[in-house]
Amino acid sequence: MPSEGLRFTLSVAGIVEMATAVVVEDGIFGKNTYDAVKIFQRYNGLNDDGIVGPQTWRKLGVPELLTRSSSGSPASPSSGPSRSPSADSNGTVAETGDGFCFPFPALPARSWTNGGRQFGASRSGGRRHAGCDLIFPRGTLIYAVADGILVQPPYPFYEGTSAVEIRHGNLLLRYGEIINGSYVGGQTVQKGQVIAKVGRLHSGSSMLHLEIYTNATLSGDLTDRNRAPYQRRSDVTDPAPYLDIWKNNLPTL
Repeated sequence: MPSEGLRFTLSVAGIVEMATAVVVEDGIFGKNTYDAVKIFQRYNGLNDDGIVGPQTWRKLGVPELLTRSSSGSPASPSSGPSRSPSADSNGTVAETGDGFCFPFPALPARSWTNGGRQFGASRSGGRRHAGCDLIFPRGTLIYAVADGILVQPPYPFYEGTSAVEIRHGNLLLRYGEIINGSYVGGQTVQKGQVIAKVGRLHSGSSMLHLEIYTNATLSGDLTDRNRAPYQRRSDVTDPAPYLDIWKNNLPTL
């Protein structure tokens, strides 16, 4: 549903008038619309993540059929059937793909669910892989999967690459193994906006290492060497179920 329709629906619900800033009917899901959505969610006892997911649409009285994505379904490199994200995503659009897109305008040639690229793959010292690797050549543009807010600016990550952390509603994503100095996203990002470039490890491999955390309100470092086997914060989760949905909504060039 376009943002104009969302603005009208929020207006009917009396939420636009409650917002602290003017919500303009311009077709853009900007900060003012985001704030109005959060007010509506709090007012209706929902998780105030600012994402217009199925639960929020239902509270707005919008029929479910009108909120489903109409995008096509390109072939998936994943093996096996798609899985639904866990309930930790709080019924946000991560479950339907309406407000999220894939981080690239094309799918990688190799699956993110096997070959050591998958979440949980074995690593040295008994560690488990804490994300999914999307294999692309060095310099490939990376796109924001949804509107979001920068949580941690780029910092040194792995084998000469960097990582950046962006909050997308209740999800926190670590975009890892990007080229040093390539982040161009700013303090806020929009869905489908170019934010960085794929980096190359000292070993010669190039990829986006993507990690997803289901509680963006938590604080603290994402890496925790004392937490086996992933050595990550407790809310780290398998990105594959999300990617298996987001692949149906590729960013436009």
